Amino acid sequence: MPINAYIQPIIEENFKEDPLYRSLEIYMQRLGYLVTYREKLNWTDKIDVFTIGDEGELKELKKLAAKNDRTLLFYAKLTKKTVYQHVICHPNDSGIYLPFHFERPFTLSNNQKPLWFGSAPKLLQELKWLEISLKNNGDDSLFAYWDQFQQAAHLAIDSMSPMLLKKED
Repeated sequence: MPINAYIQPIIEENFKEDPLYRSLEIYMQRLGYLVTYREKLNWTDKIDVFTIGDEGELKELKKLAAKNDRTLLFYAKLTKKTVYQHVICHPNDSGIYLPFHFERPFTLSNNQKPLWFGSAPKLLQELKWLEISLKNNGDDSLFAYWDQFQQAAHLAIDSMSPMLLKKED
């Protein structure tokens, strides 16, 4: 199943009345991004859609990150003791990346389900750390996945827009 990245608003209609908007507003206040969240985050325009790749490539990217961190993938996910927080701990086949810098992904409840949030700038940093390993790996499909993921994150930051990840059927 392909994974797509939608560079667009999180909530499309009456966003200020949405409970998710309020929960995220409180979290952004804790992180020091309240004014930017309210005034500069894109709440109106759909920017673009990227097909990043499929689940198998995502799993290989996570394995490569764990190997770079000199740990096993299941251990890194379980303990969350990894420098690749956004690559490994965020599911990356669902959830949202915001154009703000923070160290660790987090979850908020949305309709009684956890919704993952990550930092697009931090994701880019972690993906950059993987560049040499990817080039030495020689897997063209994994490199293409990495490149598309990077392009989507760059566009999210440049347009001050959320990046919504969805696994399509």
